Amino acid sequence: MMPNEQSVAAFRVISTTSNTAKAKRQWTSQRNAISGGFTLIELLVVIAVISVLIALLIPAVQQAREAARRTQCKNNLKQIGIAMHGYHDVHKVFPMGSTTESLPGAWGMMAQMLPYLEMANAYNLIDFEAAGCCDSVRSLQEALPPKEDPSSNPMNVFFCSSDFNSGQQLLSGPLGPNPNTYPCGKLYSGDYLGISGDKEGSPGCSGIIKGNGTFYSLSKIRISNITDGTSNTMVIGERGIPSDLGWGWYLCGGTECEHYVSTERGLSPGQNVPSWQGTLRRFWSWHPGGTHFLMGDGSVQFFSYNMDFNTYKAMSSRAGKEVVSF
Repeated sequence: MMPNEQSVAAFRVISTTSNTAKAKRQWTSQRNAISGGFTLIELLVVIAVISVLIALLIPAVQQAREAARRTQCKNNLKQIGIAMHGYHDVHKVFPMGSTTESLPGAWGMMAQMLPYLEMANAYNLIDFEAAGCCDSVRSLQEALPPKEDPSSNPMNVFFCSSDFNSGQQLLSGPLGPNPNTYPCGKLYSGDYLGISGDKEGSPGCSGIIKGNGTFYSLSKIRISNITDGTSNTMVIGERGIPSDLGWGWYLCGGTECEHYVSTERGLSPGQNVPSWQGTLRRFWSWHPGGTHFLMGDGSVQFFSYNMDFNTYKAMSSRAGKEVVSF
């Protein structure tokens, strides 16, 4: 090959190499420009996928939170059960469902168990000899300056965290938001009540003095009186707080529907409504599907709203001689 021909060939090679490099740079630049963003269709697909993932995630988070609240509620009842048995070990009898048969206010079973719930300071403020707890509490709160009293501070062990009405303070009496309530001062409602048996008292939640359960007015039940077996007998149940906070004052209040209730009306879901007989005189909770119960042996069971009605009632009596399984 002649020198000129060699030069031409070299030029062609250099030119071809230069064009190829230039083409590669242009292709790379175009590719980067294209990959720098999303098309509208791609964006919509991404949004749809994220929406589906969020829709799947939210119920799972809610279920996890409810599982935690349910565990805490169960633990509350477990602590109350330990306190109940601690009281029995010392006094050889379970506490009274309420310390009087009627108004002007009765101290309930929870007030009597305070020392066994590590709340001895609050217990020491209670005057169990007073004619009525409402007058005693109100006089402390209305003193100038106000004196410390056992009822105006919340006690979390008596609150179910799934109940959005728990932990709210109510000023009872004619000056409060629920003027039909008895004037007992500033109080809190709780979610756990004693079980008086399978029969209600007289109309109006006016009290039970001869219940066939474990807790009722002036009750004095021993473990030996629970002949149906402590593991087969419900002694304390969970009942939601009405929207007006008017019932369920766990330290000082009335008697039936306040500190204890029967199983006569069965189990069914509750409603967030003001106080009325349909919700006050039965057990229910804000947990999906059922309600917690403390058994006589200190264990805690969760019973479904679909539980057999006769079995449910039989488990509320202490000596009915029924044969039950659950």
